[in-house]
Amino acid sequence: MLEKLIKSAIVSSRIIKIYDEKLDRTVRPTLNIFIRKPFGFGFSTMAKELEEKRLANYVNDFTVAGIVGTVRQGRIYTGSLANSGYRLTIFDEVMTLENKAKKLLNELTEQGTATRSLQGYVEKRIEKAVTGGKYIAEEGKLTLQIHTACIFGTASEQILQDTDIKMLFSRCFCLNLAMDKGEAVKLKKEGRRIRIDTKRIPEEPIDKVVLPEDMNDMLLEKIEEEGLVPETEGGYYTRCHDDLIRLSAVHCVARKDNTINEKDVKFALQFYNLHQVGYLGTQLSEVALMILDVCNGKTAQEIAEKVGLKKSQVYKYLNTLQNLNLIGKVGNKWTKRI
Repeated sequence: MLEKLIKSAIVSSRIIKIYDEKLDRTVRPTLNIFIRKPFGFGFSTMAKELEEKRLANYVNDFTVAGIVGTVRQGRIYTGSLANSGYRLTIFDEVMTLENKAKKLLNELTEQGTATRSLQGYVEKRIEKAVTGGKYIAEEGKLTLQIHTACIFGTASEQILQDTDIKMLFSRCFCLNLAMDKGEAVKLKKEGRRIRIDTKRIPEEPIDKVVLPEDMNDMLLEKIEEEGLVPETEGGYYTRCHDDLIRLSAVHCVARKDNTINEKDVKFALQFYNLHQVGYLGTQLSEVALMILDVCNGKTAQEIAEKVGLKKSQVYKYLNTLQNLNLIGKVGNKWTKRI
């Protein structure tokens, strides 16, 4: 499920807009992911591999100037974020960013822009085009408009104590990853690898994906059912709905269409309970996510063979996933709850 989510975020960065026919509105298409991971997870290794495949831009700057850029003598000098157009942007250890940079990430996820105040006044408006966006410098500000989806990572357990990071957390599909000793040893033996099939990732940006009213109703009917997140947290459900729309659009584009259908909605709904579990802060290991991904009507033995574990080991993860209401059992076969 982790790799499937990352691929979805990459595809979403190639979609320009999603049109919601029901409410006659445009939905921001980019899917953002927040990963709270254990120390030693290999996040930077994963980020560098995606960057080498030209699917992502791994940003290592911790200041607003380094991320956005600057203006000197009437000329715009680009920052590291300028390389993110129509790609994934990866930020690691977001808790270590300076406060202004944390606010910048909220602007980026909400508006698709990154703005910094300049020390000097810009006498005339300056523009500079970059892939997937452009710079605008005027008066005392430099703004980068950039079309990108983001993955944010941190090993800190204090994210909810930081107002800006808490706000960022609420705007993302969240995963709280755990890693036990056995998984750590396996990681050290095999290394961190990310397997992304690029065949269905569009090479060129997709102008528009349409969400028909009946498909939106199908998503809303599911959300109206009793959920894992308390009903008093209505704000969560509005943002979850938008993420499900984005996942539907991703599947639509992957099958080379621009109108969302029932198959696309069903693809999105397989992530619904996981989205809620992530928001609630429940930890799941990467192995558990792998097992969740293959729970599509398989027996425990078939799942064990698929993920390369003993049947006795698989039962531990199946019980955890079942207790979280992520999977169900019919006879001797396990399947995701949708």
